This record gives sequence, C-alpha cells and structure tokens, in this order.
Amino acid sequence: MEDRIADLLSFCSRIDFGTVNLSNEEEEFRGELNREMLALCEYLPKSMQTEAVLFLMEYLHTSSIGCINFVNYFYAPAWSILFWLHQLCPESVKVKLKMRDAKAGHAMAMFLHALDDHLTDGQLPVTPLTLLIRSQSWMIMNQALERLARGVEKGTAIVSYLIDDYYSSIGKSNGAASLDSYCNFFRKQMATWLIVPILLAKRISVDEEFSRSIRSAYYSFGIAWRLLDDLQDIKKDMMKGVHSSIYVCLNEDLKGWWDKDTEEKKDQDGEYVQTILRYVLEKNVIDSIKERTCSELESAASIADSCSMSGFADELRCLLKPLREGQNFS
Repeated sequence: MEDRIADLLSFCSRIDFGTVNLSNEEEEFRGELNREMLALCEYLPKSMQTEAVLFLMEYLHTSSIGCINFVNYFYAPAWSILFWLHQLCPESVKVKLKMRDAKAGHAMAMFLHALDDHLTDGQLPVTPLTLLIRSQSWMIMNQALERLARGVEKGTAIVSYLIDDYYSSIGKSNGAASLDSYCNFFRKQMATWLIVPILLAKRISVDEEFSRSIRSAYYSFGIAWRLLDDLQDIKKDMMKGVHSSIYVCLNEDLKGWWDKDTEEKKDQDGEYVQTILRYVLEKNVIDSIKERTCSELESAASIADSCSMSGFADELRCLLKPLREGQNFS
C-alpha cells in the first residue's frame, strides 16, 4: 500500500495541461499585457517606484525589469480569450473599442487574484508596499472597467455584480459539501477575471445567449484549472488543511483529520495522512476529479466552437490532450 500511495503522489505531481503554441500576434498581445505591470509601477509615488519594481522582480522570479512576464504564469486561455474576442469584433466595434482598457483591466484582475491569495494565506507579508501596490492595482482595474462598461447595456451593473461575487468568496471557507458545490463556489472566486470578457462579448453581440456562452466557456476553463491545481497540490493542501476538491470527496471523519494542524498530521508516523490517502485510492478520487477536469475543458471547447471562436477552442483542446491521452491512475 505504501508503494501505491507513493505512486499516487508521483502521478499527481506530474499531471498537467498540454502546451499551447501561440501565434506571433498572440505573443505580442501577451507582451502588451505584461507591460501593464510596469505601467502599474509608474502610477505609484516616485519614492516607491523602484522598490515596487524590485518587489515585482522578486515576486515574479525575474532577473531584470525587461523580463517581467507575469502573464506567462497563467495558462493561455486565461488571457487569450481577450485576443480571440477582439478577433471576432466587427470593424465598427474595433474602431470604438479601447483595447488598452481591456488589457489593463484584465491584467490587474489576474494580478490581484494572485496577490490577494498570497496575502491572505501569508505567503506574502502585509506591508505598506504590498498594500500600496494592491490599492493602486485595484484603482487601475476599476477605472479601466468603468471606461470599458460605458455604452454597454447594464455594463456598470455587470462590473458591480461580479466584483461583489469575488468579495463574497475571497479568503472565506466555502463549506462545500460536494464537488459540484465546490466548483460553483470557485466560479465566484474567479468572477473578476470574467468582467472584461463579458463586456467585450456584449459589445460584439446584443444576443444574450452569446455572452452567456462566453461566461460558461470561461468558467469551465477556470474550474478545470482549479481542479488540476488541486491534484498537483494534494499533499501540500492536506498538510496545510486547505479545503480542496480532494477534501470535499472525503467522508466526515477524514475531513476532520484533514483539518488537524500540520504537526498533528506529522505525528503517529503520519497515520492521519496515510489513512486519508488510502481512502483516496480506494474511492478512485483522483480519477474522478481528473475526469471532471476533462469534461470541463471539453465543454469549454465545444461552447467556443459554437461561438465561432475555433482558435480559442483549439487552445482548450491543447490543454486537454495529455489528460485524455494519458492513463487514469487506477
């Protein structure tokens, strides 16, 4: 059994999405999103700009100011949806559309999601600098979204609603009782990422079905990524007591063991940990979550195709390929 547990942890650490090969135009688009991080520093008081750049270089593990590639830490569909929506825009819409606002708003939304997560769980200290960077990022995002929402039916209400969804979930225990409710809760956690795609979708078409489809496809991609991350981090999440998708698949007794503090879980030769992982093995939890990950990506790709976004659908299928072609653990 110990060998099987070791194999399980090895399997989870190696599982990953496939590679998306970007076009030159997408590479350029990604570079423009990355440059929004440098623009963020320029908006700060002069006395803090150098310190902010050094912080971002350390936070993003880059060696020079010209190599701040924040967006590269995200799987392509997280941001390429903007590129593909822009490709779909009629010329009359492109002329009026301020894509700089779309790029700034989305770049800050992605950055704030990561920053809030790391500030909340203590990976980053709360300092005057991190608070300044966060407040300025939020201001840039809000101003960009306000401009982007102008002229969009119920645009301001959409922005407010999705921001409220985000704050109703961030840093809070969801108490999810099932995998479905866990995924539904995560939709709120990624709500700010959805604002720009929805505003762009509404500029492209007044058909409500189109914007609903964009919302569904992007949500499914986000859920698939969250589930993949849970598989990759199973041991780390268990030791820290993070309520992941693995956690919600346990029985009530084992959930209590998962919630014990780290030192307790290390005691007794790791019996708590071993018992939890044996249950995960016996109930084929990993394969179930992997299958849900695949079905979410398949759904996202199918919806993208129905919206005439075949390029976006192809990227989603690139992510899916190694998961579908690889063997299940059991």
